[in-house]
Amino acid sequence: MHAFRSILLAVTRQHSSDLELHQAFRLARDNRATLLIAMFDQSLETLHYLQFIPLEKKLEDHLRQQLEDELKRLKALAWEQGIDAKTLIVAGRPRQAVYQVTKEHHIDLVIKLADASGTLTGRQLVGNDLALLRKCPVPILMMTDRDQQPSFHGKIMVAMDVGDPDSNAHDLNRTLLQYGIYLAIQEQAELHLVSVWNVPLARRSLKTLSDEELYELQEITQRRYHNKLQEVMQEVGIKESDEQLSISTHLLKGNPATEIQQLVSELNVDMIVMGTLGRNKEGIFVGNTAETLLNSIYCSILAVKPEGFISPLAETASN
Repeated sequence: MHAFRSILLAVTRQHSSDLELHQAFRLARDNRATLLIAMFDQSLETLHYLQFIPLEKKLEDHLRQQLEDELKRLKALAWEQGIDAKTLIVAGRPRQAVYQVTKEHHIDLVIKLADASGTLTGRQLVGNDLALLRKCPVPILMMTDRDQQPSFHGKIMVAMDVGDPDSNAHDLNRTLLQYGIYLAIQEQAELHLVSVWNVPLARRSLKTLSDEELYELQEITQRRYHNKLQEVMQEVGIKESDEQLSISTHLLKGNPATEIQQLVSELNVDMIVMGTLGRNKEGIFVGNTAETLLNSIYCSILAVKPEGFISPLAETASN
């Protein structure tokens, strides 16, 4: 399976890790994909506007030389892995500049190491990374910093809302699962599939039901989610007793964000594959689940948009 054809490794603040580089090189090699290593630096953009500073040109040249030296180092590491990577210096933040880069170079996967969290943010992703996860027009693999998650536990999770009857949501679930399978095979990891259900009625409405009726409604809802999950699995050709993959399904009851967050922590998940935006700019999960998860978990995240998603960065780039 060749899931990706053109990969962008986005480096900010000359901030990279062995884990990030290893993943980027392996994905490029396994997919026979082109690899573009881009160094994003906002300082170059700032210096461009500070034309009244006499030493601006000297400072800019010095910074560019630092970036070029780092890109040469990364290109040499890629070459050692048999990859002839292209390099690029981009003046600006990825959250604004990534759209143009993905379009010009036909990128279909962005890989980025999460910026180091400060004492105020703790283990959460910081603002620039959150914005990129929300707005990146192609799938983005946001990787954890090794200093914050030092060991690999061999567990990949795919979070799906199988209860959404919309065909676009169903198509996205299938795509998420395909990515999860691919990565689990590549990493030789366990694959955990999770969906969260609840009764589709407000609390006031539930009070009108007897205990027997409420129990029956819960049974029907759980069974519907179970059948939908099995349907998606069947469509991509896997089952829990799969011989090639270790697959576990988790059908949980409650609030999606809370239940998924707790399961991620309990299992020590290394990566979660999830949809971040739905057809109406809402979370692919119920309510703001995706937003809550992005702010509350710190494992690697492969964020995938639904088919037809138009990034708000497109409007910025066209203006």
